[in-house]
Amino acid sequence: MSLLDPRFWAGAFLALVLTFGLGYGAGDLHRLRAERSHALQAKVAAAQTETRQANVSAQVIDQAAQAQTRIQTVFRDRILYRDREVPHEIVVHDDAACRIPGRFVGMWNSANRAELPTAAGLLDEAASGVVLSDVEAQHEREAEAFHSNARQLKDLQDWVTQQEEAAKPQ
Repeated sequence: MSLLDPRFWAGAFLALVLTFGLGYGAGDLHRLRAERSHALQAKVAAAQTETRQANVSAQVIDQAAQAQTRIQTVFRDRILYRDREVPHEIVVHDDAACRIPGRFVGMWNSANRAELPTAAGLLDEAASGVVLSDVEAQHEREAEAFHSNARQLKDLQDWVTQQEEAAKPQ
């Protein structure tokens, strides 16, 4: 066979094409395996992150429930403590004798609604139907709600911080 023979060149070209095709196919298979491996690693990492975040969420939910119980217990204890320390007859007597002025009730309600009181409401000196025990009970409810909201905000901030930490790759 000579170098001028077309069969020689056709065979050489065919061998070159087959070699290139096999190399390309092997490289493509390697790339596909690497992509699958990376995808599997990403899924495993995502599952681990999700598990860590779920654990953090469960811990924060438990802490929040315990904090709510403590807040309610504190305010329940305060009320019971007041009832035990002060004789009931004196409280009822003083409560009935002391009427809250209408301007105080108006200012209290305005403050609770985050509004400015009206000028006409500030001039009202007439006694309202509100008594001291009503003011005290409302104050206790508002204080309990404040502490509950503050605790929920703190728990939310802790949860966000812990979620960010759990989301970091390890």
